[in-house]
Amino acid sequence: MSHRAFSVLTVSRMVILLLALTASAAQAQTSRAASSAAYIDRGNSWLTKGELDQAIADFDLAIASDPSYAAAYYKRGIARRLKRDLDGAIADFDRAIQLNPRHAQAYVDRSGIRYAKGDLDGVISDNTKAIELDPRLAQAWNNRGTARREKGDLDGAIADFNRSLKLNSKLAETYDNRGVARYFKGDLDGAIDDITRAIKLKPHFAGAYTNRGALLHVKGDLDGALADHNRSIELNPAAALAYFNRALAWEAKGDLARAIADYDQAIALNPGHAEAYAHRGLARLGLGKDAEAEKDFARSVALKPGLQDYLARQIKVLKQRLAERGPRLNQ
Repeated sequence: MSHRAFSVLTVSRMVILLLALTASAAQAQTSRAASSAAYIDRGNSWLTKGELDQAIADFDLAIASDPSYAAAYYKRGIARRLKRDLDGAIADFDRAIQLNPRHAQAYVDRSGIRYAKGDLDGVISDNTKAIELDPRLAQAWNNRGTARREKGDLDGAIADFNRSLKLNSKLAETYDNRGVARYFKGDLDGAIDDITRAIKLKPHFAGAYTNRGALLHVKGDLDGALADHNRSIELNPAAALAYFNRALAWEAKGDLARAIADYDQAIALNPGHAEAYAHRGLARLGLGKDAEAEKDFARSVALKPGLQDYLARQIKVLKQRLAERGPRLNQ
């Protein structure tokens, strides 16, 4: 009898011991989560100040404190993306999604990295998942629309942009994106209207000025185009595309010297800009700088072989036009 009593008592103590161990483990987990959250809070503070290395160091500590905390990987991914560490950022977003498959914003942010890497199918997949998880994410609709536009699905893109703007009518980037899609659909006036709306919402949106300037050029308003390109360059002097587009406008106005100066700057900012070499070569040819033009044509085709036929046609037309004008001075 006493033996049975001893056995029951022992089991009872074992249960109490197991409960105590479980409680201790839960307390440890809570402590780790609290510690990790504290590091994340401090990392967020560094992130807000633009101190990316300090932010990443704190997110590292958060992960070391609690390796199962999805938010720590997500935040570090954001910081790494801002440092242009795209591989590190996408690895962190992958891990955040693995730990929390319902983290809709992580899919959206990962899609931004995939877009930068040229993975348009990945962009569509990520944002479709984000929309499934949270259909109210206007940014997800915008991002998917951008990828669809670049894949040539203009109707799908415009439908996504419309949905994005219905959710948030203040998204300047979405108006700009829809404007580009409308241009490719042949709706030039609608495109200009959308991008003008983007500029009203975000007056320092350099890319929108570049895009509207290009559309005004197509419409034949070269002075308006130049004004927009000037503003774009004022806002972002490091944008090669703005210099390239302004050079095209100068070239269309017949000011080849200014065009060449802008092509020079576009190439300095982006040495792989094949079209800038091609058009600088045409401008140089127009000024009688044949040897320099040939070097530009060769460089352009070396960078982008698909330009060869286009260049051949442009050179033929230009030479015919120059022949009609009579002899040129060799400058």
